[in-house]
Amino acid sequence: MPNLISIKGFTLLELLIVIAIAAVLMAIGVPNFSKWKEKHEINGQAQKVYSDMMLARSTSIKNNNNVLITFDTAKNLYKVHDDTDSDGVEDHGEAVKSVNLENNVEFGYVPELLDIEGNQVTSPIFFGSGNSVTFNSRGQASKGGSIFLIHKNDIGLSNDRLRSINILKATGAVEYLKYDTDAKPTPWAY
Repeated sequence: MPNLISIKGFTLLELLIVIAIAAVLMAIGVPNFSKWKEKHEINGQAQKVYSDMMLARSTSIKNNNNVLITFDTAKNLYKVHDDTDSDGVEDHGEAVKSVNLENNVEFGYVPELLDIEGNQVTSPIFFGSGNSVTFNSRGQASKGGSIFLIHKNDIGLSNDRLRSINILKATGAVEYLKYDTDAKPTPWAY
């Protein structure tokens, strides 16, 4: 018959203490993980839009034709159209790539936002008139403008994770900017 005194284990009190410590650690860690995850989501989507715009520009130069990018804020998507005949119309045989924004990221901004030039932002997509831009065979943009991306949990609350993709008309250069209140003269940093 085994000796009951030599059987080892843990008491209910010890188990409750371990559970309490684990709960405290999770209470501290989960909100930080959630914020990190949201920052990762907005950065990933902004990099995707930036990369697609850079690819559109280089494709226009390589193929010696226009590449049109059209943004749809209602559906949170954009289309990249390799316009081989440069007529501005999606023809049969021309490559069209449709990209949905994912991971809780939307075209949007917070009221009272200023763009890189210090102007009041009034639309998440701003290219003067319309929601599209065309890169010509020299890589120049038809219009200069900005695209603003925001995490859905920040809408109406915070600019901290706001991202902007800017296009310069004369050169067609594409810039990726992060909102940063410490940046001067405007709250945007490269």
